[in-house]
Amino acid sequence: MTMGKAHISTHELVAGRYRPLDVLHRETNRTCWFGEDVSAERSCLLTEIALPAGTDEETALRTAAGVVRMSKTMRVLAPGRIAAVVDAVALDGVLWTVTEPVDGIPLGELLGRQGTFDHVQAARIGLELLEVLEAAHGEGITHGELSPGQVFVHHQGTVVVTGFGLAGATLAPRLSAPSYASPEQARDERIGPAADLWALGAILYTLVEGRPPFRDRDRPAATLKGVDRLPLRAPVRAGPLTPTVQGLLRKNSQERLTRTAARNALLRVLDEGPDPAPPQEYGSRLLALPAVPPGRNGRLLVAGTALAVVTVAAAVLAVTRVLPGGDSGTTGEAPAPSASA
Repeated sequence: MTMGKAHISTHELVAGRYRPLDVLHRETNRTCWFGEDVSAERSCLLTEIALPAGTDEETALRTAAGVVRMSKTMRVLAPGRIAAVVDAVALDGVLWTVTEPVDGIPLGELLGRQGTFDHVQAARIGLELLEVLEAAHGEGITHGELSPGQVFVHHQGTVVVTGFGLAGATLAPRLSAPSYASPEQARDERIGPAADLWALGAILYTLVEGRPPFRDRDRPAATLKGVDRLPLRAPVRAGPLTPTVQGLLRKNSQERLTRTAARNALLRVLDEGPDPAPPQEYGSRLLALPAVPPGRNGRLLVAGTALAVVTVAAAVLAVTRVLPGGDSGTTGEAPAPSASA
């Protein structure tokens, strides 16, 4: 982990090693890039998160180290469901995490391409997420930053989660995507698993409604205030998923659905939904790209990335449409950490 100057562009290297090339997804205070590890000549994901103003060097370095450590822990607890963070770099006011290429597309990007999910499709994604949360919560780990941008959907419908290790690392109640903060998090109170269950409910709400339950107000403080004080806008497209969404989005964390209750409710939605279509395999995947050849032109690499994103989007969209409830007729090896790690 290193500390240095920020002001990174796509023509500059992060920590003298990682080059951001193409934006995959943006959320408030968080940008996910497709990038290149020029030392290892491999592709990677780079996530850029602005740290709170006034964060000192020691806190920034500790945050970077914690993200790498938590990724290793969670990969043991939830094999195949956690993105492998191989390095983290604290620059002046910015945390960069370096992750192995993820075989999937950000859920927020998928939502933007596909439009809203039906209630059964959303329930399937919800169960996938809940499995990861159960693995974490069973060991006393809270994600605390869960949002559509932290969830990658595999071309077969399974998910990979990023962002573990950020909660509580700084004095800010939440570093990114404040629309998905729980009310207790918005009040800057100590959070636990119930905050992740709120975020799960907010993601389900977003999938079926096409917008978060509490809109982003451009300033994180204003968004968090709205989450805490404004009433929930009742979902209108959730169908049988409505009680589950509303149960997860109860302002009082003590009244929120438990993991067991949420799991049972989501399973009921799947059980009562239409029969699934026959299984179908899709070979195209996001970022399953070869090592970056020496001397390869960055512009060509970006073009290839864009093609990969489009290809996997088509594959994932097709899969989500043949998941239970879907309408089929509608539209390697990790790069070595830097020497500073």
